[in-house]
Amino acid sequence: MKKFYIEEFISIKELVKILEIDEIEFIKLTFLKGIILKKNEILKFETVKNLCKILFNYEIIKKNIIKNINSNTKNFFYISIIGNVNSGKTTLMDFIFKNNISLNEIGKITQTVNILETYFYKKKIFFFDLPGHKLFNKVIQTYVDFSNIIFLIVSIDNEKDNIYENILNIIKKKNTNLIICINKIDKNKNKIFFFEDYKICKISSFNGYGVKKLIKESIDYFLSLKNVNFIDDNVEGIIVNSYYENSNFITTIFLLKGEFKIKNYFFFKNEEIFIEKIFINNIEQDFCISPCIIKTKNIYFPIDFFFSIKKNNNFKIKEIYREKYHNLNYYYIKSDNHTIGISILDFYNNLKTNNKINIIVNLGNFTEKDLKYCENFKCKIILVSNKINILIKKKIINKNIFLKEFYLLNDVIDYFINEYNLNKNELITGELIVKGIFPCGKNKKIAGCFVSSGYLNINNTIKIYKELKLIFQGKINTLKIKNNSVEVVNKNEECGINVKNFNDIEIGFKIFSVIYV
Repeated sequence: MKKFYIEEFISIKELVKILEIDEIEFIKLTFLKGIILKKNEILKFETVKNLCKILFNYEIIKKNIIKNINSNTKNFFYISIIGNVNSGKTTLMDFIFKNNISLNEIGKITQTVNILETYFYKKKIFFFDLPGHKLFNKVIQTYVDFSNIIFLIVSIDNEKDNIYENILNIIKKKNTNLIICINKIDKNKNKIFFFEDYKICKISSFNGYGVKKLIKESIDYFLSLKNVNFIDDNVEGIIVNSYYENSNFITTIFLLKGEFKIKNYFFFKNEEIFIEKIFINNIEQDFCISPCIIKTKNIYFPIDFFFSIKKNNNFKIKEIYREKYHNLNYYYIKSDNHTIGISILDFYNNLKTNNKINIIVNLGNFTEKDLKYCENFKCKIILVSNKINILIKKKIINKNIFLKEFYLLNDVIDYFINEYNLNKNELITGELIVKGIFPCGKNKKIAGCFVSSGYLNINNTIKIYKELKLIFQGKINTLKIKNNSVEVVNKNEECGINVKNFNDIEIGFKIFSVIYV
């Protein structure tokens, strides 16, 4: 079967040249199949694909699919820069790209992701400058997952500590290609670090010692690799960061695969966003080809990392669940920093005990609309690295609404931990999946469950999740196996559960059994 490659849209004149067939003959053949075409008509890819299959048994492939396949070639690659706070990650990027990003960081701590690109020895390299604090683990892990090479920056000022071990553990899970960069070597050339089984380079991000050699060796190392990490097939792009500039809310996006034209959508897991304008190097463009760093203005994105540029069943429409089973303290958190937003949600979703607070995180400036929401739902307000109009702030104070302002992520986390004693260790003893629902008396339900791992004790606390959202935490009322009451169920057993003070159980929910120590 012959294969031909075309764009999303193609004229008949262009198509017949590719197929090497007379234009009139092509129109006649389609007419005999009951399809009327005009000479200058523009055809969609799917139309051409079906026609050529029927008429000639040709296989038509979209050109951007070729680009996706070639994304694993070695014409370009991704390097993530990770390391402890103040190890010199951003200073290294400043030296390579002649920037001053590190001078503008609050507290000299990286709280966002910066992507920079350059050509070196005819290879295009994308550098991801990542935060260093443990609170940004989810962000670090995300970029580690699809980076080809990782530079772990280790400051010669410090000893190997648990933060380096934490980062190394993240990397080991993915068997990532790692180069350890011993930084600030200008201060002490004789100090020795031992990291087993990893390539080590000595550099100085201050004076540039060893930096050119490091990049050259990383290219050689990359070209020698047999396996190169890459992102999931269903993902074409990632949200990098966000900020305010000249009264515009600007979002930086990294297009990983395919082509994107304006007046189309980004499809997130729970939402689709219409993109009216894109900017490359601050110049407005109609389209872009991956891999590419682009920006949009005045688009308030959901708190999510990945998106698709074609509608996909894996990216579901938003579903809202109203929590009604807890007397919680509700917090409305707003930031103009996408990385901070992601990390706050990650902290919240991994709380040791989270039956005391509920949080909503949004991006952008705090507006009158936000204030009305907080009034209606009695939310406490937290602003993180975010400006607020003085008139709105006066209204908040006059209405006696709780308000706190922070600049650093770890200050926000410390506030929650200290205020609500969120410092117990949570141990998950078992996981169950709801396979069926059965009525039990007036307005009561029994959840038919399968224990997929561990065990469940009737005295344990349970957490119920709908997809990835925690919707209930509480206790079990009854636990039975074949109508017999039991105290414990184990892996691969089936059981019936009635949950105390919760009756909205559904098939597909996950139930986790937890204890606190």
